[in-house]
Amino acid sequence: MKPDKVIRDKVYVDINVFYMYLRPDPVHLSTIRAFLGRMVQGEIGVYTSVLTMDELFYRLLLARVKDVYGRNPLNVLREDMSGAIARCGPEIKVALRRLVGLPHLQLAAVVEDDFPQMLANITVFGLLPRDALHVTVMQRLGLSEIATDDADFDRVTWLQRHWVFNVPAPVP
Repeated sequence: MKPDKVIRDKVYVDINVFYMYLRPDPVHLSTIRAFLGRMVQGEIGVYTSVLTMDELFYRLLLARVKDVYGRNPLNVLREDMSGAIARCGPEIKVALRRLVGLPHLQLAAVVEDDFPQMLANITVFGLLPRDALHVTVMQRLGLSEIATDDADFDRVTWLQRHWVFNVPAPVP
């Protein structure tokens, strides 16, 4: 189901939904705006974690560095990380502060006690550590729905994934 059609009152949001909002994808922006609009109006509670903001800052930084320097952002960061961050980071900080300030967006911490469950989720669901940690935060918060285009989350059997363009494969 598309994220703008979420019917439950709580959903976890992964990085790519926020990324497509902050780096507008004209094809999918109306869906994402409708979803976030429902959040702002209080129709749904949206949860994410500090981990998502970490990932989002980094991905936005890579994109912005590429825009500004017109080169491979990893090479630019290797050559002058502090200069590139000084030039590109401030606008990203502003965007993320505005994002986390939206009504009905709850920012959850990653806590030390999440570590053993993260390790279990890596093994049980065949997830990379970061995705396993997102699932762990969701478990701690009692959430079973996620807005993401990352199909790796489809391996989590109890999870319902809301997608923007990457439709889940049919369940056999």
